[in-house]
Amino acid sequence: MEAFFLPADRGARLCVHHAPLTPRGVGLVALPAFAEEMNKSRHVVAQAARALAAGGVGVLTIDLFGCGDSSGSLADATWDDWLADARLALDWMRAQGYGTLGLWGTRVGALLAAETAQRPEAGVAGCLFWQPVASGEAALVQFLRLRSAGAMIAGKPQQGETVKELRTRLAAGETLDIAGYPLSPALAERLAATDLAPLRPACKVHWIEIVAEAGRGPGAGSAQVIATWQAQGLQPSIELLVAEPFWAATNAAELVQCPAIVQATVAGVRSWLN
Repeated sequence: MEAFFLPADRGARLCVHHAPLTPRGVGLVALPAFAEEMNKSRHVVAQAARALAAGGVGVLTIDLFGCGDSSGSLADATWDDWLADARLALDWMRAQGYGTLGLWGTRVGALLAAETAQRPEAGVAGCLFWQPVASGEAALVQFLRLRSAGAMIAGKPQQGETVKELRTRLAAGETLDIAGYPLSPALAERLAATDLAPLRPACKVHWIEIVAEAGRGPGAGSAQVIATWQAQGLQPSIELLVAEPFWAATNAAELVQCPAIVQATVAGVRSWLN
């Protein structure tokens, strides 16, 4: 494992490269979840990256502009910055000798992965999705609810703190602090306008989703995306796991383990490569 800062426009991006011991044939770029979901997911992503590398698949994880330990502030980050970071990471992996490249997106990271993989010139052979966000609008509303809920839990509900009022403030140009994360109007608007269904990747897709109990299908939003892609000729490989939603642990100090998704990822990528 090698941690380093990758030079980029506006500073550098913190990356961790999990290199396989075998020749570098296949490599994945891991695009993270958004805000606190990234922090809750980081340890599971790292476990899966190590397991993949042990099986001969290289992985590069990257903190996007304004996120984690990379340069910049989230308040200044744009969706296009993050798409550029995905391309930058792919170029770095290609320069290291990886001949087959894929994108691995967790939650909102899956939206970025899909949009990047839409373009054949990106050279993406496959996408791995972990609990992909089907609707950017729904993801934004969920994020804004953190602020509304925080005020209620503290017993200090304030005017202007409902989701509708927060959306109005964003539309008026105000950057909002949401659970310690500065959300800019530009980023909020672009996220709300981004849905997964129109971003059908030009490659194979292995989709892993966690469900509450055995026998249940994917969520309604996921099912709609999958049906849309199938009608368009893309047949994603779907894997449903019964496990805890590690990206959404409610206890601030809690990190939920998810060995099932690590195992499914290694097996799924192996199948995808075949």
